[in-house]
Amino acid sequence: MDTNKETLVAISGRPNVGKSCLFNRLLGKRQSIVEPTSGVTRDRVYATVTWGKKEFQLVDTGGIHFEAKTEMSDQIIKQAQKGIDEANLILFIVDSTAGLTPEDWGILNFLRKANRKIILVVNKVDDMSKITHLTDFYELGIEPMVFVSALHGLNIDELLDIVVEHLKPGNRKKEIEETALKVALIGKPNVGKSSFFNTLIKEERVIVSDVPGTTRDSVDTRVTVDGHDYLMIDTAGIKRKKRPKEAIDLFSRSRTIQAVKRADVCIVLIDAQVGLRRDDLHILSLIKDEDKCCVIGINKCDLVKLDIEACQHTLTTQAYYMNFAFSILCSAKNGKNVHAALALAREAWNNSQYKIKQGALAETLDKINEHLRRDGLNPSLKIQYITQLRVNPPVFAMIVNKPELVKAPFLRFIESRIRSSYNFKGTPIKIIVKKKGVS
Repeated sequence: MDTNKETLVAISGRPNVGKSCLFNRLLGKRQSIVEPTSGVTRDRVYATVTWGKKEFQLVDTGGIHFEAKTEMSDQIIKQAQKGIDEANLILFIVDSTAGLTPEDWGILNFLRKANRKIILVVNKVDDMSKITHLTDFYELGIEPMVFVSALHGLNIDELLDIVVEHLKPGNRKKEIEETALKVALIGKPNVGKSSFFNTLIKEERVIVSDVPGTTRDSVDTRVTVDGHDYLMIDTAGIKRKKRPKEAIDLFSRSRTIQAVKRADVCIVLIDAQVGLRRDDLHILSLIKDEDKCCVIGINKCDLVKLDIEACQHTLTTQAYYMNFAFSILCSAKNGKNVHAALALAREAWNNSQYKIKQGALAETLDKINEHLRRDGLNPSLKIQYITQLRVNPPVFAMIVNKPELVKAPFLRFIESRIRSSYNFKGTPIKIIVKKKGVS
């Protein structure tokens, strides 16, 4: 992701002091997952804040907990360090209800090593008349200090004024150019999405762990590969559950669904070791329902012997509705076909933009009708006209004499004939059946 260090503000502090709640409040919408559980934010989450005529970038980091001494806590600290190093200004968040803690002192020492300007934000002050009782925070020696309630929005305006006063925000470049292709990485937990993502962008931008469900938020990163701009959306693993046990799982699932909706192309990773499972089919069905271009990456192919044709046969048999998708064997761990999968994503997108000339469609229709007459299929059905209405995805209108005779198998036949004549690989196409003279 392109970040302007002069206008990047990092939010930091120990777990459960309200960092993500403040992030969302400053942003003006809910982007970071907020949950009253320690350690929910794990990766760095970026957004742009507009205040008056000025803009700045904001990065939310995971809660720092030095005493935990676990692999996950070490990874969170590492990610927080990167966000702090990138930033020009740090919002150090403390909890007014808990008072000044030894952990706060430890984090302050950690932040001071970065030699960045620090603003102390005392959060969870729901009654501003009580700030005179919060004198212990002055011991930290940080100026300015701002008392806020992120949950209720108290004193947020003052905080924003102070932030822009200490920055030099100018006209920011568009974080995502219109030419950037939005690609979402989708898959079950622990299928290797974050490893794939990190291999692609050549840095540990997302925490990688063997624990399923490590990524909770959708994380956007802009990357340029072979001269093409991409907005990569790494998402939480999605599992089909009738009743998610935790609210955080529900939020993660919702965020993944939103990622699919806003993506141009989805790269779905499937674990080569376990094959196609119900959760994979659910994900593929979601992508089909949203009419998204798709590349299916059979990941971890370095761990098992696979044949791509056999994999394609399995996909065609068990997920026939996705027979348009590209499929490729890949290994996020050793980088095999990671860039090739991204190239297929761009090819799928380009194919979705293809508009067939009406004359060429008329020739295709003649061939279809000749085939129908020769094989005696649906003798009472007459296809009178086919035209393409739009692209992304390609949508066709088929004018017939008796729409009630057009069943799903026949539509699949028409689709296959169109696909055999034109390159729509990687993109779904839709066929709308209409009766002549009916709009």
